[in-house]
Amino acid sequence: MNTEDYIKFLEKEIHTTIIATVDEKGLPVTCAIDIMHSDEKVYISYCKRKGFYHRLIKEKFIALTGN
Repeated sequence: MNTEDYIKFLEKEIHTTIIATVDEKGLPVTCAIDIMHSDEKVYISYCKRKGFYHRLIKEKFIALTGN
């Protein structure tokens, strides 16, 4: 499978995934997100007022789990 195949699988077969970021103390924080796809990129939906957005902008690294 290539990258495009994995992205399509995330979007079509799994859709809702668990994403992990770290908080200001370096501790893991998880939340459920929906995967959307377009043009060989992964798009996720989030609210700028929520902690997830602020953790993502600050750290720029995630762990993603789909089941």
